Amino acid sequence: MAASGLAAAGTVGLGRTRAQALSINPRSAWAIDRPPLGPLDSETVKFLIVHHSASRNGHTSSDAPAILRSFYDFHTGPEKGWNDIAYNFLIDSGGGIWEGRAGSLDGPVAGDATGGNQGHTQLVCLIGDYNAARPSGASLSSLVSLLAWLADRYGVVTAPGSMVTFRSRGSSRWPAGTRVETATITGHRTMSHTTCPGDNLNAYVVGELMADVTTARGGVPVTTTTRATTTTSAPSTTTTAPLTTTTAEAIASTTAPPTTTSLPTSSTTTSAPASTTTELPATTSSRLVSTTSVVASSETTAPVVLAAAESGDGGFPLLPVSVLGFLGALGGAVVWRRRRMS
Repeated sequence: MAASGLAAAGTVGLGRTRAQALSINPRSAWAIDRPPLGPLDSETVKFLIVHHSASRNGHTSSDAPAILRSFYDFHTGPEKGWNDIAYNFLIDSGGGIWEGRAGSLDGPVAGDATGGNQGHTQLVCLIGDYNAARPSGASLSSLVSLLAWLADRYGVVTAPGSMVTFRSRGSSRWPAGTRVETATITGHRTMSHTTCPGDNLNAYVVGELMADVTTARGGVPVTTTTRATTTTSAPSTTTTAPLTTTTAEAIASTTAPPTTTSLPTSSTTTSAPASTTTELPATTSSRLVSTTSVVASSETTAPVVLAAAESGDGGFPLLPVSVLGFLGALGGAVVWRRRRMS
């Protein structure tokens, strides 16, 4: 739409792709007798830059038209010598959004910037000095909405971590022809040697801004923390199976089934052994559940002790001490009998 056709409307309602409306005050609402002084180039938009005006704080939305006229006068004056106000869009402290450079509502117009314009971008400026103060919540909310609309309009990827590469057109930071890589939403200071957009605003620009813009566009910001949805290992050691005194169950699908080892008992034991099973917590490696069985009986029996006669190259099979004792007694009886018979 042509800027001249917006004068009667006062505020232009722009459709958003996500069931939201964005209201922008057209250039005609402030640029009284201030036309562009020369041709304004079109632009191929690859990323978006945030500025601050470094002007006084404490203004209201009703002050904005006069403030914008003062910016135009300075930017087109002898010190800067630009053909129009530098920024494509400006935002006041009350959250009001204003079309800056002529034609920016119609399409991508190249802007200007102190220190040199890198090109490939649209310039959004918050009115005020944000080295000295913090931007209002209303102005930040409008910043997010405006950047989301511009990103939708020009197909700029805004997910956190998104980068773009281009050749500099020349600035105080990047000489012409230099290969530059930057975030798709960034502050003026990454393009030129300047403190713009102010430390307080820049902290938000390099922090949550891209995620907020992506959310406003209906997307889901990319996060640095991911969770695995599948695993082949056993459960974490922080998850333990409950203890049981009735049965032994496998703790995890990757662990071997539990086994129970009982001590041998005397043949005179009349009652069945009762086992008390204790399960160990699951670990990330395949392990057996260890159990300890205790023999319960109406009698008190001594534990069976195994003994072995060692030889130089191994040893004899282990025999119970009770069997050895019996053999010894039998041998003694044979010796005694032979003595009696002799």
